[in-house]
Amino acid sequence: MMKFFATFLGAGAVCLATTIAAGAEPLRDAVRHALSTNPALKARSAEMRATAYELMQLKGEFQPLVEVFGDIGRQDVRDPSSLAVNESGITKTRSQIGVRTSLVIFDGFRRANRVYADAARLDASIFNLLDASETMALNATEAYIDVYRHQALLEVARRNVAKHIQIGRQVRDLVEAGRLPFSDELTIDDRIGAARLAELEIQRAVRDAVSRYERVIGRKPSGNMALTNPKLPHSADELVQTAIANSYRVKRMQAQMDQIRANGDSVLASRSPRVTLEAGAIAGENRNGSFGDREDTFAGVSINWTIYKGGRKDERNALAQRSYAAAFERDAAARDVREMADLAWTSLATNTERLAQLRRQLDVNRTLVDVYGEEFEAAKRSLLDLLEVERARFNVEFEAVSAEASLAFSRYRVLAAQSRLAAHFGVAASDMALEPGFHDKARRQTNSVFNIAIEPLE
Repeated sequence: MMKFFATFLGAGAVCLATTIAAGAEPLRDAVRHALSTNPALKARSAEMRATAYELMQLKGEFQPLVEVFGDIGRQDVRDPSSLAVNESGITKTRSQIGVRTSLVIFDGFRRANRVYADAARLDASIFNLLDASETMALNATEAYIDVYRHQALLEVARRNVAKHIQIGRQVRDLVEAGRLPFSDELTIDDRIGAARLAELEIQRAVRDAVSRYERVIGRKPSGNMALTNPKLPHSADELVQTAIANSYRVKRMQAQMDQIRANGDSVLASRSPRVTLEAGAIAGENRNGSFGDREDTFAGVSINWTIYKGGRKDERNALAQRSYAAAFERDAAARDVREMADLAWTSLATNTERLAQLRRQLDVNRTLVDVYGEEFEAAKRSLLDLLEVERARFNVEFEAVSAEASLAFSRYRVLAAQSRLAAHFGVAASDMALEPGFHDKARRQTNSVFNIAIEPLE
């Protein structure tokens, strides 16, 4: 709709870079607030913490299991060969209580691989949160720049109305002096009305942009508004290489691949013998049909080993295919990141050149407006001629404001392609999530992975 009005209106405009819109806050503050309060990010953060606690639960797999058991009830044992005559076939009240402890000392590294798998799952959850943070930072940046742009466009529209009102006063004076026909007064009144409709439409668009700003960032705009020029790569190749190396999405897919492989190794480990150290003590009354108290203690080693189980070959093939699928998904993610980086660089280059051309064209249009204004005063140009060059200048200035906003967004999009946007605004990865690398820690030493510091929820 705004492009429709821009096609028919003409007036002066303001440049986005010099517009300070009332009711907006610095971009850095807006993004930081969005990252710290957005409910979707908080949900992913809670999911990451839950995954960390689930990993910590596995510490119990390496510690002794202690169980206390007991029972009481009536029992009738008929065993004449081992019980006395007055004991066999006599119903007695039987009771016992005991304690039993067990410790797995070998299981074919099943537990270790479960730790590796959950550590990789935690890494994937961390990278998922960080990736979501980059997306949220980009969304917040876009919402901010959109409000910034619409404020500038609204100023363009207001200047446009003021310019047409000025021309209208000039036309009425000339009509009263008999130098212009009455139809020109009607023409300028029509253009003033169209200019005011355009301003009204842009006011609606500003309100829509502010509503989106509030949804994404979590509060209404306030304070001073400013955009900066972030430091960017020197070439498309540098951008692509950095994007793939830093991509949280690729790292998440790699972590998921590590998780699948560790889960597969855990399943294969179940084919190994399970050796358990066991000890315990039992005390009871009238146990096993005999009158009197009895106490037993025991200590020893038990082994369980499934020698044969059908379907193991298919199980192994399925694990291999899942591993292949995870590797291919990681490679696909790398290709997506490469494309995203290429598109970001192309957008940056295109918007840079487009803005430069629009500025050159704007200089020409401004000169034309000045010349046509003088010629209109001298009755060498008609009102329609003047309004046409005013319309042309407005179109270019209107487009230049949007082009400058697009260029600003392209710069931040390049940072997001490198997974560096949140850090640019002062939000370090450690501020958002746990330090990744739990899978590598687990591989080096299983026990070290359980040293996880999780701050209390606020």
